[in-house]
Amino acid sequence: MSYEHVMSPIQIGPMYLKNRVSFTPVWPSFATADGHVNRELMEWTRDIVKGGVACINIGCGCVNRNLPPYVTHLLRMSDESVVNEMTMLSDLCHMYQCKIGMELFAINIDGGNFEDREKGKDKVVVELDPTYMTKEQIKDYIEDFALAAERAMRCGVDSLVIHGAHGQLPGCFLNKVINERTDEYSADNIENASRFTVELLTAIREKVGNNLAIEYRINANDMVPGSPSLDEVIEFAKRIEDKIDLLHVSRGLHSVQHLAPYINQPLYIPHGINIEDASKIKKALNIPVTVVGSVTLDQAEEYIANGDADMVSMARGLMADPNLVKNAKNGCADKTRPCIRCNQCIQRTHYLLAPVRCSVNAEMGMETLYMNLGRTTPKKVAVIGGGPGGIEAARTAAERGHQVDLFEKSDILGGVLNMAAGPDFKADIKAYLEWTIRSIKSTENVNIHMNTEATPEMLKGKGYDAIIVAIGSEPIIPGFVKENEKVVWVGDVECHRVEVGQKVVIVGAGLTGCESALALANEGKDVTLVDMIPSENFGRGGAKFNQIALMSQLDEKNITKIGEVKLSSENDQVTFETLDGKKLDIECDNIILSLGVRPNAEKVNSFADVAKDVVYIGDCNTRIGTLFNAVHTGHEAAAVL
Repeated sequence: MSYEHVMSPIQIGPMYLKNRVSFTPVWPSFATADGHVNRELMEWTRDIVKGGVACINIGCGCVNRNLPPYVTHLLRMSDESVVNEMTMLSDLCHMYQCKIGMELFAINIDGGNFEDREKGKDKVVVELDPTYMTKEQIKDYIEDFALAAERAMRCGVDSLVIHGAHGQLPGCFLNKVINERTDEYSADNIENASRFTVELLTAIREKVGNNLAIEYRINANDMVPGSPSLDEVIEFAKRIEDKIDLLHVSRGLHSVQHLAPYINQPLYIPHGINIEDASKIKKALNIPVTVVGSVTLDQAEEYIANGDADMVSMARGLMADPNLVKNAKNGCADKTRPCIRCNQCIQRTHYLLAPVRCSVNAEMGMETLYMNLGRTTPKKVAVIGGGPGGIEAARTAAERGHQVDLFEKSDILGGVLNMAAGPDFKADIKAYLEWTIRSIKSTENVNIHMNTEATPEMLKGKGYDAIIVAIGSEPIIPGFVKENEKVVWVGDVECHRVEVGQKVVIVGAGLTGCESALALANEGKDVTLVDMIPSENFGRGGAKFNQIALMSQLDEKNITKIGEVKLSSENDQVTFETLDGKKLDIECDNIILSLGVRPNAEKVNSFADVAKDVVYIGDCNTRIGTLFNAVHTGHEAAAVL
């Protein structure tokens, strides 16, 4: 595809952008504990901006004047001491002809997990509820935003992004479900509902003038019954358009658990879910509009060409491959590593409060750990196994200058990804599978040996300096079911090596089992999902956002979920029983096992003395059978050879 519209420049207020792709604000959990820019944030930013993006918006610039000590690793734009390092960050972006924006937002200083705060509440819980704010607090928050904006300007940023979406403070005044005030800041009419945001943006503009662009993030749809309609959102947008230079269109609320996935959509939700709303908003306004929401570059090219929006804002795609823009501009978009929308990046920052990482880009977020590896002496390396971990290891080793032999015992590369990429809703996984195979085939210094099962005897004496073992694991199949034709393995089902009947029971409600349940339900099968764990824990093993979305889709498909049940046998028949020993009769045509995997220790250890350096990667020495683990252990092993 030609990306002539995406790659064309655009003027956003006083800010000139070299193309129409911006990095939308995220929280990478990089900053010092007291809220200053650190080296990790600098190098993470560098890796993104050198790939050709027009503007990077730095997320979560906190404006609160008073923060308790437990609020850490957030950029404190309320503190004058941030100016020094923040100026350096701006300078870094400008080195690469990339503009820099700063997102400003206010947080709840009372702390607490959204999930905990949501329980037992009839009303939607948000970060800061305008209902309970005094007028003095309203005045203080407006002043906090304005002072943070002026401070950001002195740091050399090119734009400000005021966060009014996802249940953040400005947008909450607009929603009657949230805002129960009865004064001039009520949501009873559009003038009152807009008042806080109008005053806020006016105060910011008074501080920064026309020296930088002001952007506003808006929810086209809060997705809560009783929330503003799209027409009301458009009316609100018209009231603030003369005070801003760009409008970001999003949806959903972070604090409502089942809506959170609509902010950072997992692979179960279509790409570009906000494009239609953005188009309607764009037609009603006279300022540029950008869209977030898993928008692909192809989608952006189409809607910009059609006049439905002016830009695209993305984060996960650019973290999966910062060269996304450069590749598209240079006519080699097929080189771009696809994002699989697993949301491990969000899982780490929002739930684990850990630094951001990416399942498919092993160095993203770890730039400072990889930056001092230095040169290495070329080695002869054998990689055993052509799954995702083995491919990553082979590619990384070759890029480091080593000569690599990659051995794959079957006639296809990709390993278990061929199973994982089967269902239609996992097109993102399929795209990554195709990319990783394509990339290893085009990598110099790699000889691929298909239909070749490498053995210790075969490799000994061949002069290998290092062996990377990536032979994967074996499915857990209880002995008492192995001769039962009614029982099949989930991998055989997903790869269509076996056919199952109309009524199926899937044993094992981890991520793989739940995704298989959804795939079979989409085919019209009657599915029951059982596990020894409580049903409320079904779907664990991936990111929380993805678990929430997946469970919602299982409910929509009326899939029966039964927890605290185990597989048993009686008189050579496979049966079910509760954990307290009660028999459970579940009628079915097939039982599908999804009980996880375990390494074959004997086979793994047989390679121990084949070379001086032998490294085991992926799930051949662990039960953590994830793409994240495969890619990261493969990359790390090869990078330090």
